[in-house]
Amino acid sequence: MISIAISILAILVLSGIFRAGGWLADIYFHRWYVFISTVLRKIFGKVSVSIGDVIYIVWVTVGMIFLLKIVWSLVSGRWGRMLYLLLSGIRSLLWLTFIFLLFWGGNYQRTSQVADLGFDVKQYTTADLYLLTDTLVKLANRDRAAIDTQHIDTSVTHTFEQAAQGYEHVSIVWPALRYKAPSVKSSLFGKYMNYLGVTGYLNPFTNEAQVNTTVPAFLQPFTTCHEIAHQLGFAPEEDANFVGYLVAGRSADARFRYAANYEMLLYSIRQLARRNTYLARLLWDNTIPAVREDVRRMRLFYQQYEGPIDDYSAVLYDQYLKANRQAKGIHSYSEVVGWLMSYYRI
Repeated sequence: MISIAISILAILVLSGIFRAGGWLADIYFHRWYVFISTVLRKIFGKVSVSIGDVIYIVWVTVGMIFLLKIVWSLVSGRWGRMLYLLLSGIRSLLWLTFIFLLFWGGNYQRTSQVADLGFDVKQYTTADLYLLTDTLVKLANRDRAAIDTQHIDTSVTHTFEQAAQGYEHVSIVWPALRYKAPSVKSSLFGKYMNYLGVTGYLNPFTNEAQVNTTVPAFLQPFTTCHEIAHQLGFAPEEDANFVGYLVAGRSADARFRYAANYEMLLYSIRQLARRNTYLARLLWDNTIPAVREDVRRMRLFYQQYEGPIDDYSAVLYDQYLKANRQAKGIHSYSEVVGWLMSYYRI
């Protein structure tokens, strides 16, 4: 009970520091997080296997054994034992929550870092959205055509290296994007993540950027840049999307530029279609056949994994985001459109 009380107090104190802001919060965001995330990447980045995924496998195994023990205690009428197990489980979950907040989760509570980069979210009209979508159509067409004329290395190793180099390049303009001690891994759960519609995630306990490398190769460059943005503390999904776009969109590699413009085009044209389906169709018809073929390939790929698991996971992830100050939940990803307006000064 004492351990549970201490863990609750620790969570409340840490959450209070985040909400209050001030110098204590600044120490966490600008000193502690930079330190702990770099240390974790230096430690786990030396190993090619995803340590975070291995930890999750162990936790799931332990969790299943734990549940079986509770059921057995219930069936055998050992109420004292069952109560002890329940309290132990609560204690473990509370301490994991504290570690989550301490190692990474606190970043959800900070003022948008994208604003610190010099951008602001604009309120935009349908005409603004049309101009942005038209720009992205032209860029996606240009970069997709460039890919067909170049010999491009699509290996996972090259993708990860190029993403890290991309951050090094943009850090000249935005020092806050300096990326030290790269730690990007192919997730061990790749195929299973497809059932959830997940292309990547950040492990908050090891600060490893996990990329689902079983998805079509043309999607992986942007996902990699997106997950690295999370490593740098850009917790909100729209912020990570925007930073990923800044990096991939400025890459010398046409594959990275295309991945960035392709992803943002999908967000933008969906937003436009909600307001004016005619304009959205008009712009979509301006994309080159290769871009439309990539959309078809992506749809066919995910059709293999459609099912109730995808629906349930979407609901759970939506609630997770809302619990972490992202009011629009799973729709937060598309909020990147507002940042793009500022980037292109539309």
